[in-house]
Amino acid sequence: MLRVTVHEDGALYRLELAGRLGGPWVAEAEHVWRSSSCTNKRIEVDVRQVTGVDEAGRKLLLAMHQAGARLIAEGVAMTALIEEATKQPFTVLK
Repeated sequence: MLRVTVHEDGALYRLELAGRLGGPWVAEAEHVWRSSSCTNKRIEVDVRQVTGVDEAGRKLLLAMHQAGARLIAEGVAMTALIEEATKQPFTVLK
């Protein structure tokens, strides 16, 4: 199960994901992301509450990153996953 919460605040569009980003939930998260009206807005994807990611979920996070989204994560596993997917060092926000 995956919960996707959308927060819009002026120039910021934030997707907050909670649960497992895998299986049919990847398509649902992608649908919410792609159907958003976030033109000319900063996009953030908060994965701090994600408990697991399959290969399709990893590809979605990479696509979001390549489209300019800022990924927000914490913990060793999620940070490593994002670094591996994006091929860039990840800075954990406090």
